[in-house]
Amino acid sequence: MSLGAGAIDMHAHWVPPQVAHALRQRQGQVPRLEVLADGAERLVMPIGTLGFSEAHTDPSLRLQHMLQQGVVKQMLSLPGLFGIDSLPIDQAAPLVRAFNDACGQLCRTHPERFCGLAALPLADMDAAVAELRRARLKLGLMGAILPVDAFRSEATAARIQPLFEAAEALGAHFFVHPGRMPDSGALPDAPPDHDLARRALAVQHEVGQAMVTLLLSDFLQPWRNITVQVANLGGTFSAVVERMDHMLALRDPARPMPSSRARAVWVDCASLGPQALEQAVAVFGADRVVLGTDCPIFDTDRTLAGIQRSRLSAADQALVLHGNATGLLARLT
Repeated sequence: MSLGAGAIDMHAHWVPPQVAHALRQRQGQVPRLEVLADGAERLVMPIGTLGFSEAHTDPSLRLQHMLQQGVVKQMLSLPGLFGIDSLPIDQAAPLVRAFNDACGQLCRTHPERFCGLAALPLADMDAAVAELRRARLKLGLMGAILPVDAFRSEATAARIQPLFEAAEALGAHFFVHPGRMPDSGALPDAPPDHDLARRALAVQHEVGQAMVTLLLSDFLQPWRNITVQVANLGGTFSAVVERMDHMLALRDPARPMPSSRARAVWVDCASLGPQALEQAVAVFGADRVVLGTDCPIFDTDRTLAGIQRSRLSAADQALVLHGNATGLLARLT
């Protein structure tokens, strides 16, 4: 597969071996790693389980995988859906520090191949701000991963404003990814049938809710030294924005149309395909979409093939694969 200058993956995950070891010790707790009868491991998360292997932990295997796929660089993060960053502060703090220390070291060892985002102990905002500063200034990480749940409304976003105030002084990148804040409460019960399809819809809805807050409120306007990336092509936003515009035109035409606010963030194409990508480019612009694969949880090759199968021009495909990420990373280094 020819990728021109090589792909830059802005949505990839890594679990350092020391964090995996700590998760194995959390018997009976969530999240945890547990061994199945056949000897395989799985991660037990607040929502569901996930197969777990050396693909999540071994940097040498990751480098081989990247070479095979034509990916020249990955931005690494600890997934919010694992539930580590939303644990009580006494449990979250050592785990996120272990991730940040290991991620910083890996990125210093292979600066041409990896950059990273900090995980933060979200149960204590003062501690989260301190860890963001440590990660950016001492470890060289680019910013932090934040849960979409933090942006489900303007009121919830206001609670994490101290992180944005700190990031403005530091110059940082925030990656808004599926995940929950510590005090979000119990999840509603979902119908048991077609669970994977319903879960895919639910995740995209939550990402779309975050996009409404980020794009249609004034929350992002004060920050000039921060970049924001939203996972999964911004969820349902691009699919529903025409209806949003139509409703507003009929009922409150003096307000700016939602489509006119779409370019305040970048979105990545993780876990989606050519049709969703074409729609997102039509809404956000090709210069606001970056490659994301959700490696190793989703299939890198399928994502790359989806970009090539899309009806985007060769120039626009190049922007998605590496051009936009190159510009973003240049601002942060």
